[in-house]
Amino acid sequence: MRLVLDASVAVASLRPHEPDYRAARARLRRIANGDDLAVVPSIFVTEVAGALARLGFERAAIDAFVAALTSTPHEVMTIGPKRALAAAGIAVCTKLRGADAMYVWLAAREGVPLCTLDREMLARSAAICEAIVP
Repeated sequence: MRLVLDASVAVASLRPHEPDYRAARARLRRIANGDDLAVVPSIFVTEVAGALARLGFERAAIDAFVAALTSTPHEVMTIGPKRALAAAGIAVCTKLRGADAMYVWLAAREGVPLCTLDREMLARSAAICEAIVP
């Protein structure tokens, strides 16, 4: 399955005390095995790296984890000015935070589900794209 992977799922997959750890871990396993293909906006790299650094992960581990989720066959979509304006429109109509709107925009653009643990994204994106939990 091709899907837009939200940073919340990636980070939760490395936090055993997270309530959705097992589900996130299972989704990441499907991605690692090639059963799922991840599509992410370029901000995913920064979001995941920053979150993991704040949790105390070492730079080499962060780099390897992010590379595994953003290297071929997975896709990283750049967000230029035109795409940012489209995502801004989604942010306005859904009242989502800017970065979250980029994930929703990408899922709608690609016609694939958004996989997230963010309850607000799940609820507010329903009219724009399909949203699933891991």
